[in-house]
Amino acid sequence: MTLSSLITPLLAFAAVGSSTVLPRAPTNPGFLSFPVYHDHRMRSVGSLTKRDAEVTLFNISAISYLIELSIGTPGQSVKVAIDTGSNELWVDPNCSDPQLPSDQQKECNADGIYNPSKSSTENTIGTTNTIPYGIGDVAIEYVTDDITLTGSSATLKSVQFGVATDSKQLNEGILGIGFGENLNTDYPNFIDELAAQNVTNSKAFSVALGSVDASNGGVVIFGGIDTKKFTGSLITNPNLGRQSKGDSFRYWIQMSSLSLDRSGSTKTYSGSDIPIVLDTGSTFSSLPASIVDQMVTDFSAQLDSTSGVYTVPCSQRTQGGTLDFVFGKGTIKVAVADFILQADAQNCVLGALPIDSGSGITALLGDSFMRSVYAVFDQTTQTISLAPYVNCGAHEQAIPATGAADFQGECDATAAKKSAAPGGRAAVKAGGALLAAGFIASALLF
Repeated sequence: MTLSSLITPLLAFAAVGSSTVLPRAPTNPGFLSFPVYHDHRMRSVGSLTKRDAEVTLFNISAISYLIELSIGTPGQSVKVAIDTGSNELWVDPNCSDPQLPSDQQKECNADGIYNPSKSSTENTIGTTNTIPYGIGDVAIEYVTDDITLTGSSATLKSVQFGVATDSKQLNEGILGIGFGENLNTDYPNFIDELAAQNVTNSKAFSVALGSVDASNGGVVIFGGIDTKKFTGSLITNPNLGRQSKGDSFRYWIQMSSLSLDRSGSTKTYSGSDIPIVLDTGSTFSSLPASIVDQMVTDFSAQLDSTSGVYTVPCSQRTQGGTLDFVFGKGTIKVAVADFILQADAQNCVLGALPIDSGSGITALLGDSFMRSVYAVFDQTTQTISLAPYVNCGAHEQAIPATGAADFQGECDATAAKKSAAPGGRAAVKAGGALLAAGFIASALLF
């Protein structure tokens, strides 16, 4: 049986019961915590996409990370996918799009529909836009309406967002939590409004994507941080913002190097000193072809011509080792077992796709990296902070206007040696000290 002929039935689940999925009211002012839905399914060849390019895959377990908003008066519940790689909130994708598989159409309908005519606080602005993605696009009409942050007392008044009039190959609305007014949009976006309406103390948020298990979901905290979701010190570096004139203002960070640490030796990949985007909206990491070529050799990978990804012997996942991503003075160590993705019982794939020079595709670290870290994106201080993700409870706190750099993770760092062992997870090396943790496995984002 070929990889492309493997068909796996749809698996879909989300946290059940409103008490387990509604936003939690903050114990301290200045932040709002949203538990994250895991919309989990197995997708066959040709059905999985990423933001910057289409990727045909075989049976990769794909999880969209969704949060629930209540829009309008009375409130209408709608789930949207969180995406650090885009900037606008829009709802109501075309669930009848014939290009969507039937399972995605069902999930699309289950995410909820916002009907502007049923809200007494809706105002149609009268302007339209088309937002293109790597594959697919959405045509929207702008409205303003109130968004109630269910489970708390916070309601955002007259927030501008898009209502889709049509969409192609997009089965979920999107909450873009990139940069908004005066940078990428001509109006305040969701992050701007949270700060402007005093729901958060700053334009910062933190993200943990969570476990593959529905029982261990992730969390996004607008204006806050959870020090029981990581270990050690945060690695804080400046956000590079915009790389050249005409580019979008994005969450760019300088990667100093990328190395393979295995069997007592370290190999640094040439050409890995590059600016790179952190994107929760991509399953794979997109890296220069020269780097991926070196990985292909090290992991005995082969290009699958049908799927367009690199297959890897699954035995590579059991041989230990880490991929070490250096950012300034700190290093995030991601276990090889996490960067090589289990496609099915017999097949594994490399969690990176090559970017050819001149292709115009942005180098980024997607879920194959992001599932191993706790990330803080701070538009107020223009910094990005990273630490290895570990779930040891909850201690949510507001991020001050001065930033998150001084927060320390409260989770145990005794699992450092496990990070390089088979099945190990992420570790961080900062200031010469190795701080690590056996983090809980995350999952794939579309």
